[in-house]
Amino acid sequence: MSRRLLVVIGLGAALTGAGFGAYALWTASTHGEPPPPTPVFDDRGGALSSQQQFDTLAETDPVGMLAACLTRYQREVKGGVRCTVEKQERVHGEPKHPGMPPVEVIDALIRGDVPDPETHKTAIEVLMTWKSGAKSFFGSEITGTLFSEVRYDGKVVTWRPKAILSALSSPVAPNNPLAKSQSRYCVRDAGLYRSMLRTHEAWKSRQEAGELNVLYLGKKTPEKIGRECHVIKRVCPRVEIDAFEIGGTASTDPKVVAAEGFTEVTIYIDAERWLQVGTELYRTEPDGTRVLVGAYYFRDVQLNPGFPPDAFTVEALKK
Repeated sequence: MSRRLLVVIGLGAALTGAGFGAYALWTASTHGEPPPPTPVFDDRGGALSSQQQFDTLAETDPVGMLAACLTRYQREVKGGVRCTVEKQERVHGEPKHPGMPPVEVIDALIRGDVPDPETHKTAIEVLMTWKSGAKSFFGSEITGTLFSEVRYDGKVVTWRPKAILSALSSPVAPNNPLAKSQSRYCVRDAGLYRSMLRTHEAWKSRQEAGELNVLYLGKKTPEKIGRECHVIKRVCPRVEIDAFEIGGTASTDPKVVAAEGFTEVTIYIDAERWLQVGTELYRTEPDGTRVLVGAYYFRDVQLNPGFPPDAFTVEALKK
């Protein structure tokens, strides 16, 4: 047998093994782990804060401010949200500094994210379609992602119109290893409400531990958001890392923390609508270098937009 033929056979075997490995990873992670219990924000009733009171909370009590944001959202937003999301993030520490993460621009539809006040259960549905910056899987772009606790048993399907074998993926768990390789946060937690819930839980925990160190930076109108916002920066007492899902457990692996951790968080709260419409995560390295870990901006926000009946279906995903 010629040496050239042996090389070809070896290469073919390697590619076949890689293909089976990827397939095994995909099929083994179809079900994933059960989602962690979602923290419940308790609306204690009573009148909402006045605008003046809210502005004072933003300057003096960010945890109280976030509580006011969640209370108002739970009372007023019954029909979901449509918005444009712009994000940059390092996933598993990639791309390595000094490279910058690519910018993703996404049209996002979310509803059912507020738990039922009696059962505390959600009926979350998320449709995300990429306007630019879509990531690739096996060489073809994922241009759309659909998650539904209502229609698809709490699983995710993706749309890759240029995929060789199947443009529509099989349903998989939103916390499977492949999903975690695509984003820092679970698709179940997409949207404004669960972003605010995550921040409130984290900052409240730091406050209770006596470790909440915040700076009120005034009102600004960021170009990426286009609305006047209260800007609040939290300086972390140590390098921190978020759990992939709200209510989950963050990694304590020193290598993971070093690659994905952050040392400061800046949030942007829409001054009029009381919504967390921007979040920036940075890490300061031992040599003083400041590294962008993640940036998330919500603009063109429509509350209770009135979705058509097929808004959260495969048919909508393919459009």
